Amino acid sequence: MNHFVRLSHFPMTSGLALTLAVFASAPPAQADTLELRGNVQVDGKIVRKTDSGSKPHVIVEVDPELRVAIPQSRVVKTVSDSDEKLVWYRQQLAQVGEDAEAHYQLARQCKGNGLLAQRDFHFQRAIEIDPNHPQARSALGYVRDGNEWALYADQQRQRGLIRTAGGWEVPEVYLREQRRDKFDEASKLWIKELTKLRSLVLRPGKRSAEALESIQAIDDPMASTALAEALEKSRGNEPDPKSLRMIYVKRLGALKTPIAVQALVRTGIFEPDPGIRTEALLQLQEYGASSAVASYLPILKGDNRKPVEVTAALRALNYFPDPELWQEYVDALITTHKSLTPKGPGMSVGSNSLGGSGLSTGGKQEVLTKTVQNPGALELLRQIAPGVDYRYDQAAWRNHFAAQLMKAPDDLRRDP
Repeated sequence: MNHFVRLSHFPMTSGLALTLAVFASAPPAQADTLELRGNVQVDGKIVRKTDSGSKPHVIVEVDPELRVAIPQSRVVKTVSDSDEKLVWYRQQLAQVGEDAEAHYQLARQCKGNGLLAQRDFHFQRAIEIDPNHPQARSALGYVRDGNEWALYADQQRQRGLIRTAGGWEVPEVYLREQRRDKFDEASKLWIKELTKLRSLVLRPGKRSAEALESIQAIDDPMASTALAEALEKSRGNEPDPKSLRMIYVKRLGALKTPIAVQALVRTGIFEPDPGIRTEALLQLQEYGASSAVASYLPILKGDNRKPVEVTAALRALNYFPDPELWQEYVDALITTHKSLTPKGPGMSVGSNSLGGSGLSTGGKQEVLTKTVQNPGALELLRQIAPGVDYRYDQAAWRNHFAAQLMKAPDDLRRDP
């Protein structure tokens, strides 16, 4: 009496596949091999196929007392006994015996012939016969862990790593990269969208007003890059209308992302339009003040700083007065700048060590030192010390703040 087992009721594991393969090791006169999803193989004889109902099945006789019903949707490939590779495999199987090395070599040959399920079976048989067979262990993903063998995948998981398409990675790093990739993809879409909206606004037409409203309504943080690039590019030879550029600045301020803050910081010092520049600094007062100060302060101390750069940095810093920075403000009251004079015309006669002589043109370059008083630094000091004005007397300012610190250190600290 034949027993039917509907395979869909049982999860197919590699262990079950190997069990069924053993049943089929002494196959009937006519045999078939079914390769299923999940790298599972069933050997036996296809008795019939059922096409009735919503889920067709294949009935396979794996031994005279057992038939298995396999959903057709799980069958990837069917190989008949007449297939050359299967004929070759059955011939080799009859000779392999219980020798670990023979199973290992047969597994390698199966791999070359595309018989992947058989390959895994014989690698596994090799280590069942010889648990320390190094090549078979390695083929199955094992590594040495002291005196024991352990699956490399298990080792990596114990270390807290996860497997990804790029290999084993720290989950936090992988998730950060995934977020970055999604952000980059969304940013590109926003760049394309904003370019289209900007074109509609700049070319007056029926959709101009609607496009302008769409730009004003942007509230997606993923649009930060698009808005930042639009603001940067609009500072060129053909700038966008000031009204549109002002919208870029306000939208960046509302998004409150690192990219938005960086764009506003650049605008706060490099923007030639006073109105746009002021709006950027006002937005930074709401969010991003610490980034702004951290970007502007180093300009005051740069070795190659130029007076115009110091002036711009101090002008921006006036939007973020901080009593704790009084020493930087005092140092910036008077700054020294060095520059080289251009080579001038001239002629000189010289001689070399061999007694020859010659003419040379062009005068030597000279280093010029220029001392500049900076009103922006003075204004910052007046903001943090109302009613006090020592002008550009740096020593007097230092004495003043030193005395304040001695009296009441908390006076120069910001509120918590």
